[in-house]
Amino acid sequence: MNEPGETPDGKGNGKGDGREPAFSVIDRRTLIGDKAAPAAAPRLPTFVEELQARAEEAERRAREISAAYRRIDEERDAFRERLSRDLDRRLEIARAELLRKVLDVLDDLDRAIAAAGTATDAAPLLAGVTLIRDRLFQVLASEGVQAVETAGRRFDPAVAEAVATEETTDQGRDGLVLEESTGGYTLGGTLLRPARVRVARYRAPEPG
Repeated sequence: MNEPGETPDGKGNGKGDGREPAFSVIDRRTLIGDKAAPAAAPRLPTFVEELQARAEEAERRAREISAAYRRIDEERDAFRERLSRDLDRRLEIARAELLRKVLDVLDDLDRAIAAAGTATDAAPLLAGVTLIRDRLFQVLASEGVQAVETAGRRFDPAVAEAVATEETTDQGRDGLVLEESTGGYTLGGTLLRPARVRVARYRAPEPG
């Protein structure tokens, strides 16, 4: 018969013999450097970090420059619009002033026409119309309009148009403007309308 405290095979079970049962301890804490721990991000070399910082700064500056150019374009467009409006306004004012002057001359012509209906002598009417013509030319001159002088001068195709020619046997008169059919005018050096003229053309006399 087995003694108390012995197993059927005759070995003691550790109970009642005064000895503690054997056991082992397994440490499952994560060790530093264990593969399961998250790996730290690799540190970039210093020169790579510097290049990266420069690239980010360049991108920032590019964005700033692009925004500055957009602002400049917007301001330029706004300035052009204001300038265009101001120019249009000035042109309207100048045109209105010119038309007011012309209307005064038109009033004079109306009065001359009314007087012609009862006039028995044409001389006063002619004098009146001449005065009106002179006044109109003064209005145009005040705006910078000047007449082109061509009669008795050499034909200049830059300011005149030959609408007729007249033969002459005087070689010295070749190319002279004999008569203006309509006058030419300039404005500030710009040709408004060429004069229409009759020009002398030399033709050698036939022998005989």
